[in-house]
Amino acid sequence: MNCSVIAGVGLAGCTGGEESTETDRTPTPTADGDGGADPTATATDEPTATDTETATSDQAAVETLVSVGGDRVPENMALGPDGGLYFGITAGEVRRVSADQTGATGLTLDETEQIATLPGAIGVEAAPDGTVYVAVATQDDQAGVWEVPPDGEATQLVGISGFPNDIHYDADRERLLVTESQNGVVYAVTTDGERSTWLDDDRLDTESFGANGITRDGEGNVYVAVTRAPEETGRLLRVPVQSDGSAGEASMFFEGGAIFGADGIASRDGDIYVAANSQNRVVRVTADGTTETVATEGDGLVFPSDVLFGTGDQQGSLFICNFANDSPEDGAILRTSVPR
Repeated sequence: MNCSVIAGVGLAGCTGGEESTETDRTPTPTADGDGGADPTATATDEPTATDTETATSDQAAVETLVSVGGDRVPENMALGPDGGLYFGITAGEVRRVSADQTGATGLTLDETEQIATLPGAIGVEAAPDGTVYVAVATQDDQAGVWEVPPDGEATQLVGISGFPNDIHYDADRERLLVTESQNGVVYAVTTDGERSTWLDDDRLDTESFGANGITRDGEGNVYVAVTRAPEETGRLLRVPVQSDGSAGEASMFFEGGAIFGADGIASRDGDIYVAANSQNRVVRVTADGTTETVATEGDGLVFPSDVLFGTGDQQGSLFICNFANDSPEDGAILRTSVPR
């Protein structure tokens, strides 16, 4: 697929290209400060990245939790405070898998609960009070973040032009951090709809598709994925959060072909898990710059757009969203177990 379909269908990672098999290195930014990468330079203060092409031998099989099928495709997932798994369908639905079903296999869409109808649905996030927030990227005045209160109707919380994409709920400050991929910006949005720019970094803005997935680690650092950077690479920026809640100085956690197509991301034990959509794989990136493939097209991945670790009885499970826009019959929520 190509980015020309953004206006018609909400896509979280409009990319193309072949899977990278080369060794990746974290490049030094160009001297003009535009965040571009010099492919001939290697930063001395950043880890060298290597890439393995297969999952570890003790990696569990990938199973299908929910088959979506039909013409509708899922794009993003979130866990609710009750352990239920929420996922958005780009046509404009948010659906829920109950906590006691998250370990099931082979559910159909009819076996999930539809909790909202919206103009569209890209990023999905759930707050501790049960409110679900949804990024809508309709390229019109309905674009922005919508909220779905428990047992309530969906309404627009704030308008955001461009391509509002992924959402992280910051429980410390009761706000949302929202990526906008077209202009490469991260916004802070309060729960009463006030919007401000939280991070505007040149490295988030590319000629193709910029800031995308967003997550936070156990130390409070925020990570933002960049889908398509120069030289067919993807990026992960790490952003410390200041005591007043503002963004600190962002650093390049990783850049390389191993994560070209970086879409949704998740954090665990200091590692970042990346849905590399155009490569049909999920990649683990460690703090020392090593990358390892967790699951691939051979496991059933078709343009994966999001990854999410479970909680409770499912805390060892990694859920994977098959966006599969070019073959909607492959749209699904998958699950595998990732050993620690």
